[in-house]
Amino acid sequence: MLESFRKGRVIMRFFVKFICIHQLLFLALFANNELQQEYFVQNKTIKLSNFVKNPKKDYILYKIDDSHHSKRVKSSQLLQKLKFYGYQDFSTKHTYIQFSQKSPINTQKIKDALVKFYKKSYKQIKIDNITIKPNRYINKLPRYYTIGFSHNAELSRKGVLYIKTEENKKIFFHYNLNATITVYETKKMIEKGDELSFLNTKKKSIILDKFHAMPILELPKERYEAKHRLKKFTILTKRDVTALFLVRRGTYVTVTLQDEGVNIVFSARAIQNGRYGDTIAVIHNNKKKIYVTVTGKNRVKVK
Repeated sequence: MLESFRKGRVIMRFFVKFICIHQLLFLALFANNELQQEYFVQNKTIKLSNFVKNPKKDYILYKIDDSHHSKRVKSSQLLQKLKFYGYQDFSTKHTYIQFSQKSPINTQKIKDALVKFYKKSYKQIKIDNITIKPNRYINKLPRYYTIGFSHNAELSRKGVLYIKTEENKKIFFHYNLNATITVYETKKMIEKGDELSFLNTKKKSIILDKFHAMPILELPKERYEAKHRLKKFTILTKRDVTALFLVRRGTYVTVTLQDEGVNIVFSARAIQNGRYGDTIAVIHNNKKKIYVTVTGKNRVKVK
């Protein structure tokens, strides 16, 4: 009797697991049936196959007018048509669905320029995918053109670029790229004026999305300090940092003087603050003012 009860419990557990897995698969399938806001079609017919993979019969749902290259329909009407043909598990977050006829153009040259543009700003960027589309239907690209980008375009993964023809006519394109970059993130809260180093920051790989300012991609030793208080897990940008003061007014610094291949080292008092590469004045023990270049933490050399 006890043995039968145990077997019954095992069977029940297996049945429950089976039901849970089946529900998860159903939810995953349902999630894949959410309508996009825009679809691109090769010609002027919008078919069931634009939404359903390998339908038994590929019905024509809409047609784009001969004088147009796009069609906008209410999502509620489209859902009704899909239900009519037996597909009831579609959903959407959008009120309207846009269908655009794909322009028969080769955008490889524009893609190459886009990659070059982003690699100039992000040395270690890894671009996985790029989509480019003209803001209106065009049959062909001009034979000669130059490519331009909007101001601060490198701060976002998507935007608008243009090509300029020999007649100075501009044609605009929308683009979007999936890319990964390496940035620096704070490990803890950092106070204004604190030096930034590997002790309080770390490298982090993130998906490029959108920045308000260019992120810090390199963190040389003794080079930056916090411009203001930074919270933990803050991604560092150029708005957050300023050059570190390596020499403070009133402190004693080590001065190096190279004269005919011989290095002469002595101590002097700084009378100015200085960052890396700055020229500041120091006072030697003989009270003589000397102008030097900042080379490191409390280290300078005679110009």
